[in-house]
Amino acid sequence: MGVSTGIMMALSTGLSVVGQIQQGNANAAAANQNAANADAQAAQLDRQAELDRIQAQRETVAATEEAKRIRKAGDKQAAASRSALAASGIMVDQGSSININEDITGGAESDAMNTLLTGERKAKAYTTSADETNRSAGNARSQASQYRSAASSAKTSSLLSAGATALTGWRGVKTTNDPIGDFYKRGTRGAGD
Repeated sequence: MGVSTGIMMALSTGLSVVGQIQQGNANAAAANQNAANADAQAAQLDRQAELDRIQAQRETVAATEEAKRIRKAGDKQAAASRSALAASGIMVDQGSSININEDITGGAESDAMNTLLTGERKAKAYTTSADETNRSAGNARSQASQYRSAASSAKTSSLLSAGATALTGWRGVKTTNDPIGDFYKRGTRGAGD
């Protein structure tokens, strides 16, 4: 005894609907995983940007401290020079002794300013890197949002497609040639009617 066409169509439709829903769920799961990966990347980039900002502050502080040390060393050297000149009987308030002290303090100040400038440049490089990294993190967060939207769309699309398939299959089952059903629909009650 064979299986009626209607039953076969119903089974086929049911399998198709299940397959569409499973495909939608798989696509949504993949998109959600991609979103999680993008979120993790954004978090990592945020941490890197923060480390760059901390390093920028460290460079500024280190340059300031080094500049203070250079100035202090210049002051000590100028004082030692004045002492040596005074000990040898040279007047420290006039002539070449003033030039010597000015050269020492000027050189120390020049070195201190160069140190500060170098520190500022390094800090600016780290700050620029942090800004670029923050932009990349923002892009990763935007991409994660797009992935989450794709996941939602995949589920919705698969459910709508499955519904359309079910409706089409039901209409097909309803219109198939069913000799037994047709027999009773005509009002026939038995053999010979």
